Amino acid sequence: MTIDHAAVRPSWDCVVCDQTWPCDPARESLRGEMPLPELATYMWSRLDEAVFDLPPTPSAVLFERFLKWTR
Repeated sequence: MTIDHAAVRPSWDCVVCDQTWPCDPARESLRGEMPLPELATYMWSRLDEAVFDLPPTPSAVLFERFLKWTR
């Protein structure tokens, strides 16, 4: 899997457009690369990593950012 709009840790901003990751281009690319269950699992793993890098953030905000769009 290769996406141009990748996350830079520990900020979890996009390396290309400097928006919060997953940015819209990353979401579009990821949707095209894997089926929904695999995408949701992949994004859950990214959320799990981001929790340790990002400042304390409400779980609802992280859910919106990393998982809700995968439905």
